[in-house]
Amino acid sequence: MTRLAAVAILLLGAYFQEPSGVTVIRAGKIFTAAGNTIDDGAILVENGKIKAVGVVEVPAGARVLEFPEAWATPGLIDLHCHIGGMIRDINDMVHPTNPELSTRATIDPSSELLKDAVAGGVTTVLYIPGSGTNMSGFGTLMHTAGGATVDELVVRYPGALKVAQAWNPERFGGDLGTTRMGMWWGLRKVLEDGRRYNQEWEAFEKSGGGKAPERRENLELVRGLFQRKWPVIIHTADARDVMGTVRMFHDEFGIPCIISHGEFGGFRAAPEIAKRDLPANIGPRTYDWTIMLYDGKCHGIAAKYYEAGVKNLSLNTDSPVVPEEELIVQASMSVRLGLPEDVALRGVTIEPAKAVMIADRLGSLEPGKDADIVVWSGNPLDVRNRVLLTIIGGKVVYDERKGRRVTFGGGW
Repeated sequence: MTRLAAVAILLLGAYFQEPSGVTVIRAGKIFTAAGNTIDDGAILVENGKIKAVGVVEVPAGARVLEFPEAWATPGLIDLHCHIGGMIRDINDMVHPTNPELSTRATIDPSSELLKDAVAGGVTTVLYIPGSGTNMSGFGTLMHTAGGATVDELVVRYPGALKVAQAWNPERFGGDLGTTRMGMWWGLRKVLEDGRRYNQEWEAFEKSGGGKAPERRENLELVRGLFQRKWPVIIHTADARDVMGTVRMFHDEFGIPCIISHGEFGGFRAAPEIAKRDLPANIGPRTYDWTIMLYDGKCHGIAAKYYEAGVKNLSLNTDSPVVPEEELIVQASMSVRLGLPEDVALRGVTIEPAKAVMIADRLGSLEPGKDADIVVWSGNPLDVRNRVLLTIIGGKVVYDERKGRRVTFGGGW
């Protein structure tokens, strides 16, 4: 590391470091994502955690941030992100299934794209490998700012296993994965091996003795799926493949799973997703139209899933397909296409937190949760409004008053 790089990291850490005392944020409207919206309320933050929301008594010596005309929301969460590292998207294309691979080692805390995300109110992302293979590795659940090192940004590793069940990973060289028959066999093979491996270890651990099973590094994290420690997120689209995803991952293997994308008429399988109470993570496309469905109509995808009864409904950017800072625009467009406003706001806050199994810490403004808070100049679903302040873990990581971030390739 050069001296200049070392100095830059120290300065970055100093910028993010906030006093460990008490902060009170007052706002004209607080969307808690916990079932209530509060007018003219306050959020009490202490040592990185939310202590109280609503009518708050200001402790002596507390720092008070006043935003009487603004909205406050939880930090936004995106479950389909490819911009957390030093390059945009990661694909290793030799083997169709690579459960031993990981995005963690590629995280770049100084990424300009992460700075854009923070300026757009996105505080947490599931940074996953690309979709060039059927099973491309484990993603990392990470904050977009708040630290100068990888360890300081990681919320949970692994975040989720990334699978692409159809479309992008189709292989045209004549090798395994040219057809869905081959792709689905390969996925089942890894899952069957992982289930058996987990059963062997569970039997050994319960026995209290004997010879331990041979350790298989490529299946160690796969064990966590069967222990329900983290989910698998599956890139899938059209009704056939969405339903195939549901049958394989939920019905057959019984592991926690997230249906991601769900486009090109995939909503026609939405009643089956609702019946099983599975999460659906919609995007980057927000609408389907006649060329995909042949019915001559334009459909808001998220609205169709909602109308079918899908309760755990979230939105994504698939960044950089849609810039990460435009996650809120994905919500706004979904509202324009028929999704209720409160459902759209929940779809970028608490619902993705539930889907990725981190709702005990993130996704809503409630006492005991991490203080990830965004202050907006007005209703965030009105795209004329903007982020004024972003807080992660009680630290101010973006303040418009200190220099507004110009996104789409701009600078400070």
